Amino acid sequence: MKKAEKTTRVSQGKRNPEHLVLPGKLSLSYQNAAILLILTFTFLLYAGALRNDFMTGWDDGEYLTAISGDGSIKVPEIFSNFHLGMYQPLSVLSMAINYKLSGPEPRVFILTNILLHLLNTFLIFRLTERWMKGWVPAAVVALLFAIHPMHVEPVVWISARSSGLYSLFFLLGLIAWDKYADQGYNLRQYLYVLLFFILALFSKSMAATFPVVLLMADYLKKRQFRWSLLTEKIPFFVISIIFGLVAIRASASFGHITVLEQDYNLFQRFFLILYSISFYILKLFVPLNLSAIYAFPEISGGKLPPYVFSTVIVLIAAIALILYQRKYRREFLFGGIFFLITIGMVLPLFWSRIFITADRYTYIPYIGLFIIIGRYAANLWETRNTMDKATRRLMLSASLLLVIILGASTVSRISVWKNTPTLLSDVIDKKRSDADMAHAYFYLGNYYDAGNNAAEALKYYDLSLSRNPAYLLALNNRGILKGKAGQINSAITDFEQAIRIKPDYAEAWYNRGIALFRNGDLERACNDWKESSRLGFAPAHQVIARYCDGISPPGLLPMPEKETGESPTQKTDVTPAF
Repeated sequence: MKKAEKTTRVSQGKRNPEHLVLPGKLSLSYQNAAILLILTFTFLLYAGALRNDFMTGWDDGEYLTAISGDGSIKVPEIFSNFHLGMYQPLSVLSMAINYKLSGPEPRVFILTNILLHLLNTFLIFRLTERWMKGWVPAAVVALLFAIHPMHVEPVVWISARSSGLYSLFFLLGLIAWDKYADQGYNLRQYLYVLLFFILALFSKSMAATFPVVLLMADYLKKRQFRWSLLTEKIPFFVISIIFGLVAIRASASFGHITVLEQDYNLFQRFFLILYSISFYILKLFVPLNLSAIYAFPEISGGKLPPYVFSTVIVLIAAIALILYQRKYRREFLFGGIFFLITIGMVLPLFWSRIFITADRYTYIPYIGLFIIIGRYAANLWETRNTMDKATRRLMLSASLLLVIILGASTVSRISVWKNTPTLLSDVIDKKRSDADMAHAYFYLGNYYDAGNNAAEALKYYDLSLSRNPAYLLALNNRGILKGKAGQINSAITDFEQAIRIKPDYAEAWYNRGIALFRNGDLERACNDWKESSRLGFAPAHQVIARYCDGISPPGLLPMPEKETGESPTQKTDVTPAF
């Protein structure tokens, strides 16, 4: 008998230490067993989300309106238009396909999000297995990514489809790049990377950080520096800049971009950035008091609240922890910088949105921090044979308890996203700040107004203004409801208050003009509409032509629809979402 044949028979007669032996003489590698267990556990956690409803008044309803139409999928229209202040046509197309296949059935939309999350979890396992040279740290990273409560929002919120979809292509691109770096220059592999990058950008603008991440991936793999390492990234940077400009235009056209300099000086803005980074790091380790709304800190006496400055201690501690590590410093530096690069696009820089942070923004960035935790956990696992039984048992028990706590927190968070009233009531019940509560009351007002319940809507607009008397959108929407109810003078008062707070609030000028017109004061109405037109509010041009320039005879001009957008710069019908 040949030696090779003997070796084969011996190996068949012994247990492979790298495989689990299953009933029926089946075997499964530890790597595959780990990811299979993680994916199964994650699906069970998220299965409860299939009972959730659309978040009406919290973007979902607006997306349904955009994709329903006559039932056909208008691909050219999807790719040539902004949706809710964003350019993410692939995400919108995926929802249009959902609608075409199942109609307005939330379960199908949510199931698609969950499947995307499971696929992303699998890709993260494979990517970090390559990066970290082992399946144990990769399993830790994948497990944390899969079950962390901060990732509930981008999975169960239908409108956050873009987070899961762009992550899919982002991760595929990184895996393709890792293979490209291993193989040397390979045009086909390079084009795969470029394709995945473009698909990620068509899904969400946060993918624009991809070229910088590629440079960090080169650093992690210790690729020798030469100019070709930079020149091969030039097409990626060019495409990233183009899509970045499109994203800025989309946000600006919708009122998503606000200039922080209006409310915060340079020193305060610097600490707002540090606070945001520290917030995400803190929530990674202590995912408590999570909310759908994190408003910007309120300034009192010209000063930021003390917690903004004290939270920065978390960032300092994280940096010290990374620099202290010597053996895996390159890996730790990579993880920390990966997090900063990918979260950078949504930090409160000169431009920002109405909320300073959001759970969904951590979906890809947390991978960097999970890599650091995964390395610590893998090192601990490798020393298990040197521990006594009691210590080993304690380590395993603590790990299991941590997984149970994270899983339970995720299930609890999923239940909060059951429907719009449940979600916003959770924000109110937490009482994090008056600003948070004002926003929650405002969006509840919009929710009930969309359901033609004017009495409840007015109640919540009143509650919103009781928490923030200068809330422009609440003043505007309350004025519209009052006007529709025939309370014209009271409506004019609300619009006037909004104009005093923000003299360039074009829609408030327009709406006060309508109220004045319905009160019989055409001269003042025309003056208001002309001011609104000067400020760039398009509907004012048409009204001026019809009622002020005498093209059409005067008639009853109805009150406009409510404004539910993020910034009082344009008439919109949606809640804020990146």
